[in-house]
Amino acid sequence: MAEQSLSTIVNSNHIDVAITAWIDSKTRHSGSQKTRKAYEETLFAFRNLLWQTGRELDPYLNTHGDLSEAACRQAITEVALAAQGFAGLSVKEKVVAEATYNQRLAILSSFYTFANKRHFLTCGNPISLVERTRVQSYKNAQPLETQDVAQRMQAIDRTTKLGARDYALLAILLQTGRRLSEVIDLRWRNVLVQGSRMTLTFEHCKGGKTMRDTVPTPVANALLEWMVMAYGRNLRGLHGDSPIWISFTRKSEKEDSIPGVVPPPLTIRSVANICEKRLGVSKVHVTRHTWARTMEDAGAKVSDIQARLGHESLATTGRYLAALKQADNKHADTLASLFGLA
Repeated sequence: MAEQSLSTIVNSNHIDVAITAWIDSKTRHSGSQKTRKAYEETLFAFRNLLWQTGRELDPYLNTHGDLSEAACRQAITEVALAAQGFAGLSVKEKVVAEATYNQRLAILSSFYTFANKRHFLTCGNPISLVERTRVQSYKNAQPLETQDVAQRMQAIDRTTKLGARDYALLAILLQTGRRLSEVIDLRWRNVLVQGSRMTLTFEHCKGGKTMRDTVPTPVANALLEWMVMAYGRNLRGLHGDSPIWISFTRKSEKEDSIPGVVPPPLTIRSVANICEKRLGVSKVHVTRHTWARTMEDAGAKVSDIQARLGHESLATTGRYLAALKQADNKHADTLASLFGLA
């Protein structure tokens, strides 16, 4: 391993610069503040862990001036082992899920790849020494039964503010298959009505994408009915930043809201509560699973489902759809009959 001058590694300022440049690059690429937060929190938490043992992200700073090949290799190995331990435990020192473990390692690996490529570091990628955990793709993906969803949706009382809101919210989730974070961010400027057509623009989709969905008339009507209940009939004069999904105090739930005062937007926790109350499950992502499975059952091409989901590859969508059907066995009734099970 080629030695390098101590003057180039004695100060850790280059790491601070590397972190800033890396986070900026990732944020520009994804366009997601959620991604930025995840990357920042993961890397800073790992760096703090290293600091507790007198180490730094740059393994060469951990050799204490000994730049022999053996010392450098040992320093890189120590960072790799620290990363393995960091990725596998939560703050409360409980074992994390396989996907979380792999995600943390991917974030750390991304930093080292970026920093080495731009010559902030020259140590290679210590995370490459850490094995990832094998994860079963979409193992928890379970769609709802379409008939049960239909019955539950029809049971919602849309003559009340809460009912109209909940119905419209769930209708958009089920109709578009969009993620909760994408739907909850909808603002009035994202709703375009042209004649009988309504198009919704989702500005902050995964990967920094902007995606649009034209919804059928019944769904469009449900959304407009809710907006009139929430804001009044003069929707043309409504400010574009007005949130589509708003929360209510107990007073406003009784139709006694204060004129001119807009309630706060719904929180993610509130949507989970709505989903549990109306559909019987608190995991809102189940609406995306249900959309995908129902689309396939309706005869949609996998390529169409891929485009609407925003998946980068057809293979990803194929694995996703296969996971949604993993509980199905078209021969189940025949087996039960042959075994004499009644």
